[in-house]
Amino acid sequence: MALNLVSPGVRVKEIDLTIGRIDDINDQVGAIAGPFEKGPVNVPILVETESELLDTFGSPKSEDAQYEYWMTASAFLSYGGVLRVIRTSGDKLANANAPVGAAVTNLSVESSEDYFNNHTTDTEWHYAARNPGSWANNLKVCVIDAKADQRLAIGTDGLAVGYAVTAGFSTSVALTDGTVGVQTGYLKGQITQINHGSFDVKVISKFDSSTGIWSEADYEEGSSTTAFQGYEQGIFDWQEANQTPNINYPNRIRIFNNSGLEQRVERTRFQATVGIGSTMITFGTDLDTFKAHIGDQIKSLNNTYNGNIVGYTTGVGDTKVIMDTAATVAFANTDFIVSSGVGSGINLRVGNTAHDWYQQQKLGLSNSNLYWKNLAAAPGTSAYAKDRNSRFDEIHVAVVDDTGSVTGTAGNVVEKWTGLSKASDAKISPSTATFYKDYLANFSEYIYGGAVEVGVGLKYSTSSGYTVDATGTWGQKAQGVTFNGIGARSHTLASGNDYGTVGSYDVTLGDVINSYTTLENPAEYDINYLIQGPSGGTSIYEAQAKANKLIQIASVRKDCIATISPYRSGVVGLTNSDTQTNNIVTFYDSLTSSSYAVFDSGYKYTFDRFNNTFRYIPLNGDTAGIMARTSINSYPWFSPAGSQRGTVNNAIKLAYNPSQAQRDLLYPKRVNPVIFSAGAGMILFGDKTALKEASAFDRINVRRLFLTIESTIERAAKAQLFEFNDILTRTNFLNIVEPYLRDVKAKRGITDFVVVCDESNNTPDVIDANQFKADIFVKPARSINFIGLTFVATRTGISFDEVIGTA
Repeated sequence: MALNLVSPGVRVKEIDLTIGRIDDINDQVGAIAGPFEKGPVNVPILVETESELLDTFGSPKSEDAQYEYWMTASAFLSYGGVLRVIRTSGDKLANANAPVGAAVTNLSVESSEDYFNNHTTDTEWHYAARNPGSWANNLKVCVIDAKADQRLAIGTDGLAVGYAVTAGFSTSVALTDGTVGVQTGYLKGQITQINHGSFDVKVISKFDSSTGIWSEADYEEGSSTTAFQGYEQGIFDWQEANQTPNINYPNRIRIFNNSGLEQRVERTRFQATVGIGSTMITFGTDLDTFKAHIGDQIKSLNNTYNGNIVGYTTGVGDTKVIMDTAATVAFANTDFIVSSGVGSGINLRVGNTAHDWYQQQKLGLSNSNLYWKNLAAAPGTSAYAKDRNSRFDEIHVAVVDDTGSVTGTAGNVVEKWTGLSKASDAKISPSTATFYKDYLANFSEYIYGGAVEVGVGLKYSTSSGYTVDATGTWGQKAQGVTFNGIGARSHTLASGNDYGTVGSYDVTLGDVINSYTTLENPAEYDINYLIQGPSGGTSIYEAQAKANKLIQIASVRKDCIATISPYRSGVVGLTNSDTQTNNIVTFYDSLTSSSYAVFDSGYKYTFDRFNNTFRYIPLNGDTAGIMARTSINSYPWFSPAGSQRGTVNNAIKLAYNPSQAQRDLLYPKRVNPVIFSAGAGMILFGDKTALKEASAFDRINVRRLFLTIESTIERAAKAQLFEFNDILTRTNFLNIVEPYLRDVKAKRGITDFVVVCDESNNTPDVIDANQFKADIFVKPARSINFIGLTFVATRTGISFDEVIGTA
């Protein structure tokens, strides 16, 4: 080599002859597809234990024999392997959700990838279950946000912290039927801070003018609580003007002045003549006669309106009253009652002390009275929002199993996320977004966020009073935004559906096959066993089609084995073992010949503890599990059959226990019998692959030997890519492979081997084609399938040498 030195010196160069190595492989990964209760759809999820299977995919179900899929998967896991479970799709599968308007019955969010690709901008639902199925129906999503300090720009004369206030609003909204409607109502709250020219109020209740009623404090859209201490609100009976209420009247109203003293109340009758604008109602001049005041209570006798006067202006011949709700219709020809305090300027107040709204808020559950204050401190403004001149962005979200249908415990809070943000760009670190939709998508195990919640912000003008201010809409960047609020809400998820109907698990063969095809690319998922599960389909032909598809996938991948059981109806429920034998042979006769498949003889009887009953389930999960256990306890090239390694777990009996004569019929047909052996239990009693031709690869141990060494050496060879095809690279490769094969030989996998990687197979033409070749010759060890024992009786005095010599 050129030293590139122009004066005396030493140049050091380093050559690495250790590139590449032999790494152990995981030879215990199975895969199964089927209609599970819950879980992502058509995504192979790695499951290591039965507990994980239960948490991720639900429990076994009796309907449509769904338990066969679940219990086959569980059977494989009992041998120590790990499993990729693929939940099959279906046309009727739907996610439970909380709709924005009309019920959404066909929502399908199959996985987190599907959500991010197709559903982040959905506007038909607020929240949806993490994956499809009826499992999430009745799950509740409870939210509460920062709503304190809503600023109302009206005069402050005579006001004090703790007084009650009301503010009406009206705004246009887009309806789900394609028309435009009007959202009206008013907010009631208490003053928490007074400023120059305005006061801050913490909202504590909401009223819907379309219903004209108040309800308990669940803060659902259109309802809330008038939680004023010392103030009893009743339904007013109409009385003549100036009549003094009697203390015996059951519906009397008590109003307190600033000193907490009860005032007399006047009740009188007026008639509205015209409804004007969004918050203005025109009354006759007689209203002025009775000195209506801000804060006076007003109620329509037809029960369409109930509220307080928040301001008025006197015109020519009439009085225009700014109400605390919008006039959705003209109030012509309807009577009103006004209850005003004696004297002027009497203000409703909240007893003698102010009460914190957040302390009174419940989650809105049906089976418990859980308060938000017991879960978290009140939401406010995050540090991220404060730094950007933004306010009221925080929101708490809780997912609650209100009925106990998901976890078994009614009122169980399964998830709680606090301090999330309404701002689309909010973060707590460069890599962690706190925008509530993003955060739920990344961290929640139960729900996704859809359409942003519609909060309420208010603005005031002398012409229209209080109207909705939409500038604080959720989902925008934080800079300079005062976010609208929703108070406390509780959403109930509904419209989740299973395969066909609620509780149905009847899937088509095509849907199951489609799930297995996600495993066709070996570069995407490492798989060692393709587990058939139930034979599948409504006929033997569909069962054979499913088996052939799995064999085809395994044969194309060339790195795994498909495990197949016979058609259920040909084995289970039949009492004639000869008929069972013929049915098994008939089923397997038309299946593809391949060394990448293993056939077993039937079904085992086992206990389903989740449904407290016994079941027959196919043995293909056990066959794959036995091979995985052999890899764990011995090596992949050991035969999995026999009493030492072939014991079947959790088997009470077999649907078919073949005799020796029947096994003689099955074994030449590539079927590995599973038998009951006294003292050993149920054991796999054969180690043939599904290859019809006589070959070393018609044995499971040989096929698994080559799967192991091929996969291992292939990965070592990848380290040689883009190196030079010269003696150094070839020597390096030999130094990796030969020690590995010597180790396999020492562990009884092969009896001998030769590796050729030199100029004889890396000719100049090969090198010029940018290729690298290595020929590896191995002699696989063979398992014993047949044993002959000869016992010879001899006479006394006869030499054994003589007998052996003539034998």
